[in-house]
Amino acid sequence: MSRDEFEQSDGDSNAGDEPESESSRAVGETQEGKTQNQDTNLMSAGSTREAAYPSLVGSRLGDYQLLRKLGRGGMADVYAARQLSLGREVALKVLRPDFARDNDYIHRFRREARAAAKLNHPNIVQVYEVGNVDSVHYIAQELIDGENLRQSLDRSGVIGTEEAIEVLVGVASALEVAAEAGITHRDIKPENVMRNVRGVIKVADFGLARIGTDVDATQSNLTQVGLTLGTPRYMSPEQVQGKTVDTRSDLYSLGITVYHLLAGRPPFEAEDSLALALMHLHETPLPLDRNRARYNSDGEPDLPEWLIAVTSRLMSKLPQDRFQSPSELLDAIRNEAAISSLGGLGVGTAAATIRLQRATDRTRKRMARRSVAMAVGILLPVAFGGLVWWLASGRPRKSVNDLLSPEVVTKADSVDQQYITAMYRNDEAAWRSVMEFFPMEDNATNAAYHAKATLQLSRLFIGDGRLGEANVLLDSLLQEANIDQVYQVLALAQLCQLLDKLDRAEEFAESRREFQTMYSELQINNPTAERLIDQTLPSEMRLTLGIDDS
Repeated sequence: MSRDEFEQSDGDSNAGDEPESESSRAVGETQEGKTQNQDTNLMSAGSTREAAYPSLVGSRLGDYQLLRKLGRGGMADVYAARQLSLGREVALKVLRPDFARDNDYIHRFRREARAAAKLNHPNIVQVYEVGNVDSVHYIAQELIDGENLRQSLDRSGVIGTEEAIEVLVGVASALEVAAEAGITHRDIKPENVMRNVRGVIKVADFGLARIGTDVDATQSNLTQVGLTLGTPRYMSPEQVQGKTVDTRSDLYSLGITVYHLLAGRPPFEAEDSLALALMHLHETPLPLDRNRARYNSDGEPDLPEWLIAVTSRLMSKLPQDRFQSPSELLDAIRNEAAISSLGGLGVGTAAATIRLQRATDRTRKRMARRSVAMAVGILLPVAFGGLVWWLASGRPRKSVNDLLSPEVVTKADSVDQQYITAMYRNDEAAWRSVMEFFPMEDNATNAAYHAKATLQLSRLFIGDGRLGEANVLLDSLLQEANIDQVYQVLALAQLCQLLDKLDRAEEFAESRREFQTMYSELQINNPTAERLIDQTLPSEMRLTLGIDDS
C-alpha cells in the first residue's frame, strides 16, 4: 500500500460527494499546503487518470457499504464505509485496477496489510480485515475522527513543546510495538500521523510500503531515479540509498516530521527529488530554533534545549548516531521531561550542547562569550548519546570496546563539559569524573550533575549485570542531604526496580514505602515535579511502585 496514498485530499472537490467536516477525515488524508508543492505535484498525472477509476460510492463490497470517498493516492482509493454485520464505520482502501492486475502487487498488498493487522496499540490505526470481492482488493481499517498533522499544521500553524512531546511519545510508542513485531513503517510523515478528537496520536499505514513505480503517479517517489520507496522529504539517508532499513530509519523520519511541525517547514527543500535525496545524504539543516524563530519574554528561543537536541539526534545521518530503538527515545523524553523541565535542575548533555550553540549565536551581538561552542559542536552528532537512562529495563549492554575505554579522564573547564564527555564515553571512569572533579558540596549545579551522573552510572552497572554495585550507588545517593528531592524520588524508583529484580522482597517493600511517602510529599509541595515524574515512569513501573492512576 502506498504511503503517499493521502498526499492529496479530495475534500470538497470530489464529484458527487458531500463536503466533509474536519471530524470525519480518514486515516492518512491530507490537504494541499503551501510547502507541500513538491509532494502534491507528484499526483498531477495520476489525477488525469481519475476518470479511468469510477467512484464506488453507493456500491457494496462484501460486508461493506461504501458511503463517501475520502481520498486517493498512488495505489488506492479510500472510502468511508459501513460494515453491515457489525454496524460500524470504517475506512476502506481499495486497490486501484491497474495495480490489481499485477499478482506481485496484490501479494505484497495483502501480506503487508496482514502484518499491520497484527499490531494492536492505542497509537496505531487498527487494520480490521484484508480481503477481495470479485477481484477488487481492499483493506478495512479504523476510521479516525480527526485530522492528520499536516492538516493541523496548515490550519493552526506550528506546534509547541507539549504538542511535540505528545507526537514524539505517541509515534515512538507505535514504532516500539511495530519494531517488536519486526515491522518497519518506512514512511513516517505528518500526513501519516493522525490526532483524533480526543487528542490521541495515531500512526497510519503500518507495514504498507509504497510499491508503485509509476513516475506519473508521483514524481517525488525516488523510484524514478532508481533509489528507493517512500516520501523523499522525510526519508533517511540509508533509505535514499536503497539500503536495508530498520526502525532507526523510522526514527529519522520522525525527527524530520517533528522538525517540520515545530519550524513550519521541513529541514530540507528542493525542486526535484534527486536534489532532495542528496540533501538528506550530505546537508546539515538550519538549527531548529533558528528556523522556528519564536522567542519567549526573555528573548530566548521558546523551545527547551533538550527537545531541540532530541530532534537533532533523531536526524543524525548515521543510524548508529541516532537513538537505537523507540524504547531508547521514549526513555530520553520521559527523563528530560521530568528533569530538564524543572527549572534550575539541569538540562542534560544534549541540552547543554544546544545551550552552548545558542551562546555562539549571541556572540554576534555580545563579545567575550565562552569559546567552547566549537568543540561542543563537533560532538553534536553524538552528544545526546547517553541521557539519564535511569530506567534500566530493555537497555542493551555496552560492547567490550566501550567497557575498555581508557581510565584516564581529563578535567574539563566546567561541569557541563565534563558531563558531555561522560555522555560521549559512557563508561565508569567518565561518570566518576563528573563526581570527583566537580564536588557536589561546591554548589547546587554540581549537586544536580552529581545526582544525574550517579543515576547514569547505576544504569550502566545494571546493564552490565553489576547489580550489587548499582545498589551501593543508589543507596549512597539517597544518603546525600543536599540532593534535590526529585532526584531522590527517581533514585528510589530505580532502586525499587533493582530490588525487585534481585527478589529482595523485604528491602523492596521498605524502599517502595519510602518512595510512596516522598512521592506524596511532592504531590503536596511540588505538583509540577510530581506530574513530570509521572511522565517519566512507564505504566508497569507505576504499578510496581503502587502509584494510583485515578
